[in-house]
Amino acid sequence: MLAEGELPPRVEEQSAFTARDFTVPDRVKKRIDERGARNTKVNRSSTRARFESWCAAEGRVAQPTTTTANVAAYFGYLMETGKDQAGTKYSPDTLLAYLTRIVSGYPKGDRPDGSLVREMIEDYRLEEYIPAGGEKEQSAGLTLRYLVKVLEGIDEGTGIGRRDAAMLVLQYGMLYRSIEVTNLLVRQIRVDTDGVWVWTAKSKTRRKGKGRWRFIRDRDDLRIVARVRAWLADLRELREPTEHNQNPPGGDPAYQPNKPLFRALTTTGNLKRRANATIRGLFLTGRAVNEMVKARAKAAGVSIISGLKVTSHSLRAGPNTDMAEALVPLAERNQAGDWTSDSTLADDVYNRPDGTIDVSKHDPLDPVPLFGALEKEPDT
Repeated sequence: MLAEGELPPRVEEQSAFTARDFTVPDRVKKRIDERGARNTKVNRSSTRARFESWCAAEGRVAQPTTTTANVAAYFGYLMETGKDQAGTKYSPDTLLAYLTRIVSGYPKGDRPDGSLVREMIEDYRLEEYIPAGGEKEQSAGLTLRYLVKVLEGIDEGTGIGRRDAAMLVLQYGMLYRSIEVTNLLVRQIRVDTDGVWVWTAKSKTRRKGKGRWRFIRDRDDLRIVARVRAWLADLRELREPTEHNQNPPGGDPAYQPNKPLFRALTTTGNLKRRANATIRGLFLTGRAVNEMVKARAKAAGVSIISGLKVTSHSLRAGPNTDMAEALVPLAERNQAGDWTSDSTLADDVYNRPDGTIDVSKHDPLDPVPLFGALEKEPDT
């Protein structure tokens, strides 16, 4: 680009690029092609593939570019007849996510007008989805009084029981999302005499920058030290399965610094073979954690709390609610839950009433009474 009065560069001043300046080694090309979170890439590809299949069935053109009319017609179809995996109408937030994936797949300058479809989706939210009772359902808060019941119902004499108990208390103590607890590595947990240190490399709201350690103090209701130690002892005994042996003596150990802290297990407590797990590899999925939490809550008779369903997100809402009732300041809860410093989500969304090492070993859960039982003044 030239400003007024500037002349184009002379030939001898132009860069003498060769083919080498436009090529990268194969290993670098692989990194470029695989950039971005794996689950994000899978979701993006499947969303675009469904749009292209619909266009083909309707006699419309989806590639190499498409029109705003095609995209609008597709989202009209989803609003009127589409169903998600649970068999219910698509939520507006889901449709907005689909729209971004589809539109961003086209080159800049050739993209359909997403703003028009966004307005359609907002009208759908206000005029159809909300009036039909389709408001977004919150997860229940699995506060301590309920979490203790869930933990009491787990047979911690089994490997699966010890794993699930350790995962539950860690997720509660760290206010983790399900994917964050599954992403933990062995080296990111350190057991101290009076609690555990947990390293969070990144979170949904803190994707860049330095990770951080946080301390979770041991408590008689969580018994986090004993439960984490018990699971780590299991990991030290487990070996990666081979084709002919589920736990081969002298095999590759599960307890290694850069391997996942939590693993998929067989009913007998050995490691599951993960050869076909092409997306997450040795790591558990967030969906697996969600199913575990729901199953454990159901077994304990607390699958519904105050009319809301218990899910893995309940282990994020629960500790925030406990801390709010114990008058822990919002700023401190934001830091504990990795919300942004000016966020009000901890009060507005995650409250369900009924980066550096903290050398002081301060734990924001300290003010929460044991077993979640708040002492109240007697009625007068």
